[in-house]
Amino acid sequence: MKKLVLGACTILLSFALLPAQGYRFWNGKNVENIIQFNNGTFNQTGSNKDYEVLNIGHNGFRLPVLGTTLRLSYGLDTRLGGNMSLMPGAGIRAQTASLIGMFAIGGDTDLMVCADVFLSLRYHLDTERLGIVFGLGPDVSYVLYQNPYYVDADPNHPRDGLKKFKDFDFGIQPSVTFRMGSHFQWGLEAIIGLRNMRIQYPNAGVYGSTYLHAVMLTCGFHF
Repeated sequence: MKKLVLGACTILLSFALLPAQGYRFWNGKNVENIIQFNNGTFNQTGSNKDYEVLNIGHNGFRLPVLGTTLRLSYGLDTRLGGNMSLMPGAGIRAQTASLIGMFAIGGDTDLMVCADVFLSLRYHLDTERLGIVFGLGPDVSYVLYQNPYYVDADPNHPRDGLKKFKDFDFGIQPSVTFRMGSHFQWGLEAIIGLRNMRIQYPNAGVYGSTYLHAVMLTCGFHF
């Protein structure tokens, strides 16, 4: 999987070497700064995932509760030939598997803060009133903070205090952005984790896989 991500980075970086053909952004510049705020859901897949369940009605219907993600990012979008552009960027992201579970007595809800570095190859569709930008590229995340395992019922449990996740995650970041007016934009962005982040502790009974994902609404400014 690492080879797949590195290969995608190499391909995308090669586009940056192509000569620009004189195409310009709406503001008359070949380069734009983009500041963006994201808010959405955080969820996990795999055999060892953390999620909360609501019991609804008398028939025992169970509804999974998705977590929450917040992200602030900056990108430098550089126009290539035609309708293409390449945007490297960085961001800071905080996410929790459950807002309610964070404050529960004896709870052990996954909580993380990550630094993101991404590279997005973008295709622009410009009209008179609305611009649409489709983006796709790799995302590399470094876990700045994570809460360890917490076994409230047994402080001597071998899992208590151990680190849950690996330090680096690798994923794909697709996005669609709608640009309105001179500076405002909004859209949808996702981070699809490709690495099994769960650290294995056979002696503490920790096995399986956990992949981390986020789907977020975005709003921001380009200038």
